Amino acid sequence: MKKILRMTLIIMIFIGMVACNKDVVKEKEEPLKEENVVKVEDAEKLFKGYCTELYTIKDPSHPPTFDEIADNIKGYVSEDRFKAQIADRRYEIPELVAKELNKSIEVLGVNLEEQSVNDNGTID
Repeated sequence: MKKILRMTLIIMIFIGMVACNKDVVKEKEEPLKEENVVKVEDAEKLFKGYCTELYTIKDPSHPPTFDEIADNIKGYVSEDRFKAQIADRRYEIPELVAKELNKSIEVLGVNLEEQSVNDNGTID
């Protein structure tokens, strides 16, 4: 009897997962709404601001701290991405490189290149 209940539960969980997965796929197939379209220039501006805040170290002997860099980046990424980057200690990298090389770091430019166009009109 326990085996039958376990198998039934496993099958129900599997069916639920498949059904949820199909809904996600259907969402992704819908065309992109015009109000959600981001211009390439706006994306470049946002990304350049993010890179500038993350990688610019003017004085390698007194670089911004991890917390200062994290505070500057907060407005550029989603809350989930921010938490993941905090956990990865990603904001420590520029500080460590600048100190190790004893050189300032400056972002000179950012170029975004189209990799592919998806079926829903989004661009990677």
